[in-house]
Amino acid sequence: MYFIRLFYTYILRTEPPYYTYYSPWLVFWKPLRKFINVVIIPSLPFNTLRVFLYRAIGYKIGKNVFIGMKCYLDDMDPSLTSIGDNVTISYGCYFACHGKHQSHTPIVIERGAYLGMRCSVISGKNGLIIGENSIIGAGSLVLQSIPPGSSAYGVPAKVAAGSDPL
Repeated sequence: MYFIRLFYTYILRTEPPYYTYYSPWLVFWKPLRKFINVVIIPSLPFNTLRVFLYRAIGYKIGKNVFIGMKCYLDDMDPSLTSIGDNVTISYGCYFACHGKHQSHTPIVIERGAYLGMRCSVISGKNGLIIGENSIIGAGSLVLQSIPPGSSAYGVPAKVAAGSDPL
């Protein structure tokens, strides 16, 4: 990578791309991790194998967790996604820990939470926490933290009026 930086700096006289500062191992690993995370894991029919592989590529996942097929967990920094024990994430959910002009921020899903199918969780500039035993409705867009023991639904997700936070 050193020679590529020299080529950009002295021959092309431009700033070298960010990836020229990565180690050769990282240049190999990041696309491989992306392929595993986006193509292989979401298509596996066995939850135990899906969770095992998510843990193997760096996600923090508790015990007795169900992650449905066709889910996408943001792989820019897998250690920022933390899923507690006894969490259910239904089919087709999406998680994003970064965006344009923002740093990587954490997503924390606490113990006993339930996320309905096809919901999207976007951590924003400060990160977010889905509280213990919370329920997120199907198709919801979670943009801010949800208090423990409450139900939220909609686009964007709002805590239900009759919800009883602990």
